[in-house]
Amino acid sequence: MLSYALRRQAAAILDDRAGRRCTLAHHVPVRGTLGLALLAKRHGKISAARPLLERMREQGMYLSDAVLDRALALIGE
Repeated sequence: MLSYALRRQAAAILDDRAGRRCTLAHHVPVRGTLGLALLAKRHGKISAARPLLERMREQGMYLSDAVLDRALALIGE
């Protein structure tokens, strides 16, 4: 992912802490799954982020209720 982002001058999509640190050390913008869902909602690509994120949590993505609620408040959900 880092190599691709560097070549394309694009943001890397990563959720793991070690990957984020490495990416930021190379001055590559990074976005996580949560941020990607919020961006999709803001740009009208999805009608609501909550159902998507709830399904991801059901499948094993760790996301606390507090973080989820704060993030969704940013996009008016």
